[in-house]
Amino acid sequence: MRKTVVVAEDDSLIRMDLVEILKENEYDVLGEAKDGLEAVELALRHTPDILLLDLKMPFLLGTNVAKILKEKEYKNCIIMLTAYSMENYIKEATEYDVSGYLIKPLDEKILLSQMDLLYKNYSEKIKLKNALEISERKLRERKILEKAKGILMYKYSLTEDEAYTKIRKISMEKRITISQLSEIINTTGELL
Repeated sequence: MRKTVVVAEDDSLIRMDLVEILKENEYDVLGEAKDGLEAVELALRHTPDILLLDLKMPFLLGTNVAKILKEKEYKNCIIMLTAYSMENYIKEATEYDVSGYLIKPLDEKILLSQMDLLYKNYSEKIKLKNALEISERKLRERKILEKAKGILMYKYSLTEDEAYTKIRKISMEKRITISQLSEIINTTGELL
């Protein structure tokens, strides 16, 4: 499957080379930005799989572009490109969820292999994060249900199975989730 990219690079020759390399190698280039402001606008408009972002650009540094995108809850892969390997830039890029940092000039094969590797690692990180969020949500819902069952067991002298059966039956009749009904029970302390 082709990956989508926005290329943000102020040097027009480098930008043209990058775009050409990417288009010839299974990438769809959705936009080209020549400064930091355009990079923010194009990243938010197109939400590409990868934002290839130069560090030093007019109006906004690449790290500030990444900072703005993080504040706007941008979730896609950002790869920083730069001729500078200064530690403070790398530290800043890391704080703003930049997936990788590539030092220019880059050989075509190295660029493509590093982009593939960084995107793969980014994708795995997102899968794990999503799985963790689902697990946490299920755990929260389980706790809400357990509390609701406890309320019904105490208030109406029900067994755990009877309390669960009552919650399940009413949630089906009223077409609301068990979690929604459990929250109502937890809030009101009853279910008549």
